[in-house]
Amino acid sequence: MVMKKTKRSAVRKPSFEGIYPKTRIRVVGIGGGAGSIVSEIAKSLKRCSFIVVDTDIRSFKKSKNVKPFYFGQNLTQGLGTGMNPDLAKEAIQKEKDKVTKLFKDQDISILISCLGGGVGSGATPVFSEAAQQSKNITLGIFTLPFRFEGEKKYKIAVNSLKLLKDSLNASITIPNERIFKIINDKTPIAEALSIVNKGLIKSLESLIEIIYNPGLINIDFADIRTVLKGKGKLAFLNTFEADGKNKIEEIIKNILRNPLYNYNLAAEKILFNISGGSNLLMSEVEKIGIVIAELNPRAKIIFGISKNSKHKNKIQVTLLVTGDEKKLQKIKTGRAILIKKKNVQSPKGKKKIALVPAKKKKGIIQKTVSKKETKKQEIRRSALEIKKAEELEESKKLVEENEWEIPAFLRRSSKKLT
Repeated sequence: MVMKKTKRSAVRKPSFEGIYPKTRIRVVGIGGGAGSIVSEIAKSLKRCSFIVVDTDIRSFKKSKNVKPFYFGQNLTQGLGTGMNPDLAKEAIQKEKDKVTKLFKDQDISILISCLGGGVGSGATPVFSEAAQQSKNITLGIFTLPFRFEGEKKYKIAVNSLKLLKDSLNASITIPNERIFKIINDKTPIAEALSIVNKGLIKSLESLIEIIYNPGLINIDFADIRTVLKGKGKLAFLNTFEADGKNKIEEIIKNILRNPLYNYNLAAEKILFNISGGSNLLMSEVEKIGIVIAELNPRAKIIFGISKNSKHKNKIQVTLLVTGDEKKLQKIKTGRAILIKKKNVQSPKGKKKIALVPAKKKKGIIQKTVSKKETKKQEIRRSALEIKKAEELEESKKLVEENEWEIPAFLRRSSKKLT
């Protein structure tokens, strides 16, 4: 009797595909200038969807990864808006249903616009409102005009920023003038603009990569949402990589600096990811983490670590910070300053001293005192007491936010810093 050989059934490995929803990210460039930026970004980033919006049909370029959103034919006859934001707003309002559909089923919407022109300044607020209503996490990246473009164009840009603030979770503003911080007099214009785009592409690419690719310590969409959550916050996004013996010093020197930004940020939420090869050391992670934590040791901090075979001996750090613009003006003292004036005759003939506020000085709180209050000495908190009150308030917030777990090495470092 001959025994037939039976094939062994292949052992199937468990598949987790489809269990975890894919984060959907849409990048929308509004206006001719932003359309050029988005078209260049689309060449490198494959996991996002890209839309270019304009009234000028000539601005659309053929691209596999970029979809055109053409509007305003009846009002502009296929041309631009001639730096008229009201015209662009009127045209896009007629397409509001189509705008709303763009953000349906999206998780993160990144709006890019060169403010000051008609389409960028007039249409962008309509897109940001639609994204907000669709409950997308929305990040705005905007440029402001050069000085030589005139005061009128700058005012249009600033007015548009005011409208956008309440419908965005966070925004990055880059004045075009800052480009001169990273180029020299002999840099061709095409190369200069490309340098800015490449920096932006690198930062966005790194941020999106850490969302999609799992790491040793993982960062996902929920973490990005937490950092960007809120209204009208400013954001700082930067990526820097280095290799060689002094790579940690280079990263520490450059990760917190970006010459394109013109504002100081009071950090409230910090997210950073450190990516390296198999030889990435814990001591290197700690050194970088300590410096980033110095932005604000009491901030909400999320950090991740990922391995990337492409980096080998390189280390790459991606940093996202949100908060409010830092107020540089400090109060020197909390006491009211009063000076004596000339003797004044009272109705009864007795001499009385009238108190008037001193001349205004920076950082000094002043108060006008009435006659009835001349015998009363108003109690004011000193600067030290104010500081203590602020520290008490901060400690209460920390207790309430016990869901946040800052890594042990950052907590130790924070104590040293404070």
